[in-house]
Amino acid sequence: MDLLQGTGFVIWLTGMTGAGKTTIANHIGKRFSAAGRPAEVIDGDSANEILTRGLGVSKEDRDTAVRRIGAVARMLVRHGAVVVVASLSPLREARDAVRKDIRRFVEVFVDAPMETLLARDSEGMYRKALAHELTNVAGIDDPFEPPTRAELVVRTDQEKPDAALGRLFQKLVDMKYVNPAEFALLTGGLRPKRPGARGAKGATVAAKAAPGPVKGAVKPAKKDANKPASKSSAKPSAKPPAKAPAKAKRAAKGRRG
Repeated sequence: MDLLQGTGFVIWLTGMTGAGKTTIANHIGKRFSAAGRPAEVIDGDSANEILTRGLGVSKEDRDTAVRRIGAVARMLVRHGAVVVVASLSPLREARDAVRKDIRRFVEVFVDAPMETLLARDSEGMYRKALAHELTNVAGIDDPFEPPTRAELVVRTDQEKPDAALGRLFQKLVDMKYVNPAEFALLTGGLRPKRPGARGAKGATVAAKAAPGPVKGAVKPAKKDANKPASKSSAKPSAKPPAKAPAKAKRAAKGRRG
């Protein structure tokens, strides 16, 4: 049996610095842990302590960082863990290589416009890069290549983490990485959408209800078994037409003669 086809998988969050990757990753990890699934979160800071220490910002170093994180994620997946990675990983080729290697891979593009990134830029990194005081900043003077086939896109300037997580867990059900019972644990008792069903945004679809009465329609009156039917509603009896009296017949005959 190929252990890569077990229950583990990777949720890889990519996006520019300040987009909100770590915040969402921590929410995901807590939900899975609370649901009883072994989960590990690897973000840029924790990876930098061991996995990527000493690496620079050249293309080769950025590729090496992604490969190292991917190798650790792959080992955890083989043992059934849900691995949540929050990494800048700006180059598409490196991310695609990890996808090919792990296979059970869910890519989430965490996106936000530059004005939002600037507002969250407490260290002034983007301002310095835009003023040419700082170089090799991904998305400014270094490339950041957005995914072309991400399983999910999250706009953190428009969507709250809970709504994003609802869409993510639904995607995991669709991909058969999470079953409906686990979805209920992850979402506090909700049910996933059925394929083709329409429901509220980010929510679940309940079982199909029987169709109700049309609004504004006149309800038929209830029948009372003890009340006789009215004349207007009673069916006419199929009696033959009455015969004309004999006297009237003789009078009509005299007029004709």
